Amino acid sequence: MYSTSLPHDRAGRRLRLVRLHDVGVGHINVPIHTDRGLKLIFVDNRTGSREFMRIFPRGVAELVRLEYADFALFGHGEDGEVAVGVERKTIGDFVNSMCSGRLSGHQLIGLMNAYHYVYLVLEGMFRANPRTGVLEVWSRGGYVEYRAGRRRFMARDVWVFMNTLAVECGVRCYHCLTETDTACYVMALHHWWGKEFGEHKGHLQPHNGRVVELSRQSLVRRVAACLDGVGWDRSKALDARFGTVRELVEATEEELRSVEGIGKVLARSIWEQLAMGKRPTNG
Repeated sequence: MYSTSLPHDRAGRRLRLVRLHDVGVGHINVPIHTDRGLKLIFVDNRTGSREFMRIFPRGVAELVRLEYADFALFGHGEDGEVAVGVERKTIGDFVNSMCSGRLSGHQLIGLMNAYHYVYLVLEGMFRANPRTGVLEVWSRGGYVEYRAGRRRFMARDVWVFMNTLAVECGVRCYHCLTETDTACYVMALHHWWGKEFGEHKGHLQPHNGRVVELSRQSLVRRVAACLDGVGWDRSKALDARFGTVRELVEATEEELRSVEGIGKVLARSIWEQLAMGKRPTNG
């Protein structure tokens, strides 16, 4: 129903930034490698964004002109400094922009070309009507049906569009109830991106003595893990030995035996499954 065909291939994007205006977020003449560039939240100075200056603690944010996004912040990515854009939409603005195509046809294109990471905050109290699923918003002490002119919407439309943006476009979508929640969320993002990338270890907390691995694994490891006798643990060694799936598929039995944890019998089994098309029985 809604167009989300966006240019989201960022392979050619420059990761090392020198000045904020290099990433298209407006003419902000602040080198991001300075403390000031990394420690501030930049707030667009137009109506709808600048009002947040009264919510942010003093010294945390600065008003600037942003070409795209309501908030911009800068921090540490895996490969160096990164620019992060946060676009805020009230529920009414979000629905209207879905219908007009303004969000996907203009704003998101600019956001994704300007920033390495894009967040979309949907702000306001809304729900699906318990009986009909129609979109309702909170107004004057109760929920009322949301309409744009005579048109009404299903709450499902909002959630589906948010999921499309997340899955197809890589836009991180989040829901906040109030302006204060939005400001706190932006400050949380600023805190997270302000840390060195390697310091993020909360997702690796052990459980029952086992080390957790939650990072997305390579295609080689995912393929190897599906093979009979290999599983997730041994697939790590195969992933370290073979750089591509093609290398793994074309490996000889001798090459497979050279991998730690792969003996003669298992090497033969892996070779038969990959080279001779023998179907694995574990999945």
